[in-house]
Amino acid sequence: MKRIFPFVIVLGLMLTACIPAGTISENSGPAPTPQPVEKVLSPFNPIHGTDYLMAGIAPAPVDRASSLNPLEWINSSSYSSYSSGTYNYVFFNLNTEQYNRLLPTNDYTNDYSIYQTSGFPTLQYDPANPDQPAPTVEWWVYSVIIKDTNNDGRLDYEDKLTIGLSDAGGNGYTELIENVDVVLAQLYRDNAAMFIFYNADKKNYIAKINPSTREVVTTTEMDLGPDVK
Repeated sequence: MKRIFPFVIVLGLMLTACIPAGTISENSGPAPTPQPVEKVLSPFNPIHGTDYLMAGIAPAPVDRASSLNPLEWINSSSYSSYSSGTYNYVFFNLNTEQYNRLLPTNDYTNDYSIYQTSGFPTLQYDPANPDQPAPTVEWWVYSVIIKDTNNDGRLDYEDKLTIGLSDAGGNGYTELIENVDVVLAQLYRDNAAMFIFYNADKKNYIAKINPSTREVVTTTEMDLGPDVK
């Protein structure tokens, strides 16, 4: 915080500093207005074991030919990536020959920013079968930034996260958990149970989610002692 200190010099042997006349706060004014971002569609990538292809809507590069493919990670067995800089996803169904966007629009007052994307179920390493293929992804879990919560005019990792979920083709996107500071872990058990561990407002929680019904079944605050935030 910046302070302006006026000083008055008193003649004689005394030099007295006056009480500050006022303060100027860096955050006292309105938040900067986010500027429109030019966006492009990335190359499409097949989602292993499905009839879907997936592409991202990302900020336009200096020239399109120099643009990297932001979705190469979906061809790996991890099905997970930090995807900051992705504003939306587009899915194409080879059977119906139809496409759809994950989010309904790219034109919110504050653009959506998809911070992390994870596909489930994930490959569980088995030393007896190290070459087993990755399972077919059935669900995508997204950590999405939808609001400039710290009023700095940007959507980035310093803002609160919203946890959303869709099926493999980006259908039925549903936002399930809001105001998340950090996602600590995501564990998939089956189509009726997934667990998300997260921190919000210096408290730690476990949310049990039913992916099939797209609802939070229970939320449990973990009592880990007053010294654990």
